[in-house]
Amino acid sequence: MMIKLFLKQVSIFLLLLVVLNFLLFFLIRGFYIKDYDEVDLGYSEYLLADSHGTPLGDFTEIHEVHNFSGQSDSYLDMERKLRYLIRHTTVKKIYLSVDDHTLSPTRENQNNLDRSAYYTDKEDYSSYKEFIYEKYLRYYCVFLNDRYSLVIKNFLQNELFDFSKWGGSRSKSSWEDMSALQQEEISTDRINNYFESTFPSVIMSGSLERIIAICKANDIELIGLRFPLTKTYLDILDNESYNADSILTINNLHIIDFDSLYMEQDYMFRDMDHLDKEGGEKFADILFDSLEEKKVY
Repeated sequence: MMIKLFLKQVSIFLLLLVVLNFLLFFLIRGFYIKDYDEVDLGYSEYLLADSHGTPLGDFTEIHEVHNFSGQSDSYLDMERKLRYLIRHTTVKKIYLSVDDHTLSPTRENQNNLDRSAYYTDKEDYSSYKEFIYEKYLRYYCVFLNDRYSLVIKNFLQNELFDFSKWGGSRSKSSWEDMSALQQEEISTDRINNYFESTFPSVIMSGSLERIIAICKANDIELIGLRFPLTKTYLDILDNESYNADSILTINNLHIIDFDSLYMEQDYMFRDMDHLDKEGGEKFADILFDSLEEKKVY
């Protein structure tokens, strides 16, 4: 009798836990995962980048390129996405972000490995146990993902009763409206975060090398891309770089450098190193029109 009562209580507890997890995952999907697990496989050319590529939005599709960028994506995330594309569609060309910061050791912690697990398969892991844990348990079970806990905490503290933020975009001060001092301070903070280490990340460098090798093995043309930056940021950045583009150059791959394109046009930027939506739309046209003119195929 006691055993039956115990099993009944355990069953009720587990059921409540499952229901709670479902509700919390619904929250996570709306505020964190969002559209990260959405990709159009009807293209043969893709843009892989971090948040520098997201302002281009769907404007790349006018040029028959699907924007597969994700905010905070590291090369590990991009590598997972590339493998996913190869498994599910025919890929002919990849445009890859090779900006100064993309090999930063900070990317070992600031990435989307919990979200990009969605695009993995068992071949991407060293063991079946790791595959099940990363792709399913950690992805769908809120209680096993520390980052999910932070998202929920932030929601409860800052967004629960601010309905204007529910699924909408955050309004931010325009870069051009900031004073020169503000621009310098924010740019310096960003650069210090990216370049706190003297040497590039061994993990990110290895992933970039694998991306190059995967493209070569699958006869995919790989083109490196450097995104536009503000003059203030470029001046303070000076020669700081982890030289991701050099790795592509060593492998005789094309690099398209547009980091100085809008140096005198602050109105095109959301912040020191990210275009706004209008800037992204115009840059998409300039980028792919220039490729057409140079006949980089």
